[in-house]
Amino acid sequence: MAEITAKVVNEFRQITGLGLMECKKLLQEAEGDLKKATVLAKERGLKNAEKRSGRAAKAGRIEVGFNDDNTAGAIVELNCETDFVARNDAFRAMASDLIKHLISTSDAAAELLAQKFILNPAQTVKEALMELNARTGENVALPRTDKFQLTGPGRVDSYVHHDNKSGAMVELGCGSKEQAATEEVKQLAKDLALQVVASNPLAIDRDGIPASLVEEQRQIIAKLMENDPANAKKPEQIRQKIAEGMLNKWFAENNLIDQPFAKDTAMGTVADVIRKVASATGGTPIKVNRITRYVLGETSSPEAGEE
Repeated sequence: MAEITAKVVNEFRQITGLGLMECKKLLQEAEGDLKKATVLAKERGLKNAEKRSGRAAKAGRIEVGFNDDNTAGAIVELNCETDFVARNDAFRAMASDLIKHLISTSDAAAELLAQKFILNPAQTVKEALMELNARTGENVALPRTDKFQLTGPGRVDSYVHHDNKSGAMVELGCGSKEQAATEEVKQLAKDLALQVVASNPLAIDRDGIPASLVEEQRQIIAKLMENDPANAKKPEQIRQKIAEGMLNKWFAENNLIDQPFAKDTAMGTVADVIRKVASATGGTPIKVNRITRYVLGETSSPEAGEE
């Protein structure tokens, strides 16, 4: 049996991320053979990871990123069980690596978890997550991801809150690559990503808000009108105008382009600012093609025992 020195134990810890006593135990089982111990650690870790997969994972982080020319961007939610692990270097690195994988891969047809992990093609994305599960001792889950890829001139940008618990991604369509490369458009994309996080619009414009939500809001307004004594003696035509005004106000608050521009409300609505930027960068219209917003825990696994 090879001698199990402190140097070997430390080397094994660097490879596996396991605790000191667990490393010693595995090395003893492998009779000091580092390769055998590594195989044992992986087998045991993956087995335990499977057992942990049913545990609630409501902590974690939102990660965002984009490629060098902002023609593609990605956002992920990576979950774990505690804030302690969410701050772990290996966990943070995995979130960042998943962004790189999503941006770099063109294999949109394959399920993400089954894809070869671009940073280590010897394993799949699922295997990389299971390995992190084993290293951290917590259930690690990847409930959702999004990728924006431009098909024409434009810009993709993103924003993540300082605590990595919320983030957003925005795709702008422009008239030309030159327009998309201007400082004004770059700043607009950043500002709108921040606005999406802060104001949580239901859609880009009022036409994009689901009809079911509109009908639900109509019912709420009707109930409010019915319960307000001040409306009792008003003619039906006046009551309808009041209700329509309330609905239009709700529309304006809940679609991105009609919201006041959060960075500087004196500049008008988001639509006003987009028009001004378009005019200042050649006159070709700029369009918000897509938005997405993530908040940590919105899709996390249920508490143990929940169905």
